[in-house]
Amino acid sequence: ELSAVLETIDKQDFVDPVVLRRFFWDMFVADAFLGNFDRHNGNWGFLVDERTNEASLAPVFDCGSCLLPQADETVMRKVLSDEAELKARIYSFPASMLKQGGRKIGYYDFIQGSDDSDFRRSLQDLTPRIQALDVESLIADTPYLSSLQREFLTTYLNARRRELFGGAR
Repeated sequence: ELSAVLETIDKQDFVDPVVLRRFFWDMFVADAFLGNFDRHNGNWGFLVDERTNEASLAPVFDCGSCLLPQADETVMRKVLSDEAELKARIYSFPASMLKQGGRKIGYYDFIQGSDDSDFRRSLQDLTPRIQALDVESLIADTPYLSSLQREFLTTYLNARRRELFGGAR
C-alpha cells in the first residue's frame, strides 16, 4: 500500500526522510512515463560506503519491467495499428505495483487526481524534462533494435508523454 510505503519512508533513519520521499516520488513519475509495473520495495535501494558507513540512494535500480518488455512482434503491430490498443496501454495498464485501497494505482488516474503535495512537486519538476526528451533520437541511437521495435517504442513513449504529462496540472 502506498500509505505504508510513505510511512516507512518517514520512519526510517537510514537516509534523510525528506530526501528519500523526494526520490521516491521522482522515481514514481519516471516509472509512470516508462510504464514500469514492478517498482516495489525490493526494486530500489541504497549504496553504502562500508568505510564511512554513509548511505546514498541508488540512482537506477531494476528497471526491467519498463517499456512493455514482453511485447512481441504481434503485440507491437497490434498497438501500432489499433488506437484502442495503444490507449489501453496508456490509460489502463501497465499500472503501478503500489496500491491504494487494495487496488493497483493507475498512473493516468493518479497523475490527474492525486493531491499529494510531494508527488505534485515531483510531477511539476519532471514534466518539463519528460516533455523535452527527444524520444526519436534516443530510440534511433539505441543499438540492436529492429525497425518495428523503434517504431513501437517511439509511438508508445510519445503517446505516454502526451497523454500522461501533456495535461498534468
